[in-house]
Amino acid sequence: MKEKFPVLDILRFALALYLTVFHSIHQYPQSRDIPLIEVAGMGGFVTSTFFVLSGFILTHVYFRDLGPMRGGVRKFFVNRFSNLYVIHFIGLALFFAVSVVSTNAITAFTLMSLDDGPDRTVALAPAAAAWNIALNVLLLQVWNPVYGSINPSSWSLSVLLFFYLTFPFAAPRLLAVRNKLAIMVVLLVLYLVPPILASALHWFGPVAVGTVMRNPLLRLPEFFAGIVLYGLYREGALAFVTASATRRIVASAFIAGCFFCGAWLIAHGPIYWRYLVHNGAMLPAQMVLIALCTSARVPARGERPAARLGNSALSVFAIHAPVFLLMIKASKLLSMQVSPLECAANFSACAIASRDVVPTMWSLPLYLAVTAIAAVYFQERVVAPLRNLIRRKLLANEQPEKADAGSARV
Repeated sequence: MKEKFPVLDILRFALALYLTVFHSIHQYPQSRDIPLIEVAGMGGFVTSTFFVLSGFILTHVYFRDLGPMRGGVRKFFVNRFSNLYVIHFIGLALFFAVSVVSTNAITAFTLMSLDDGPDRTVALAPAAAAWNIALNVLLLQVWNPVYGSINPSSWSLSVLLFFYLTFPFAAPRLLAVRNKLAIMVVLLVLYLVPPILASALHWFGPVAVGTVMRNPLLRLPEFFAGIVLYGLYREGALAFVTASATRRIVASAFIAGCFFCGAWLIAHGPIYWRYLVHNGAMLPAQMVLIALCTSARVPARGERPAARLGNSALSVFAIHAPVFLLMIKASKLLSMQVSPLECAANFSACAIASRDVVPTMWSLPLYLAVTAIAAVYFQERVVAPLRNLIRRKLLANEQPEKADAGSARV
């Protein structure tokens, strides 16, 4: 059995980088003219794959030896929460810091809905704003279905927090199930019930969308599916997908077909497909994708770079929104041909004037490159030292843990 999955590390980073495209490309009006722009609309596929992958990797790290949970429950919680909250707090602080150059208040939220009508933006009253900020700080914002996260993509960290709470208790029980294919079917059905019910009842408003798409309880089946998928891998059952070149080609075609079909349905299909593609319909393709990656290899010299990229995936989630705010504002100011000194002297007027400037897409590749590089160094130079300091303090009486290798960080 493999100790490391470097291709899964690369997949984690690729998923995070795709999400930056998903959250940014439509801010450029020129993107509407890009051929096959629909393929940039599968953010739900990416996040779901990441959740399934999290269940798979955590199980590999903590239960691959067929015995009790490696390190114990307390150590698991300290390790996972220290990583998650350090990334979250710094990302949130960065977002607050860069919001001073934004014309959008952090107390204003666009209400989510599935229809294509005009966006509805609400400004929270002081008491509601304080409550929402408190939920965001505690990483509990997904339990309020109406308003999104202050740092938009941190909702996925909030969902992961709940998944981590369930993992030590659910993983050994799911791994003990003999008929894992049957339990996988049960999980898929459970995952599909909420979007099907919401579609049948025409629940497409903010409360329904926030609940179906972001509530951790309703997203739990995909995390559990990752745990069961690792159980199938440990038993050798995934060889059915990966045993030969022909099967790998068929599996790749299945994944590509599901992805492009889902992208077309989100962009052009009936409204109810947006629920189904986002929640559940893509789960078989996501599991096949992870199964394929378990059988792929990289050269030995590529394992360390792959681990660095994989370890930075959550940091990409945390920092890409504030980095984008800074870069989009900078590109607008450059387009205005106003000197930085003049803008500094008349900051409010400059910020207001920049709202009407159409950003140019030359900044998008630069933004992706800056985000990728910044996330790696942010993880290694900021997150890892702070996280390790917290772990040393809280686990002072524990046996020292070996440094995590690739695929050991989620």
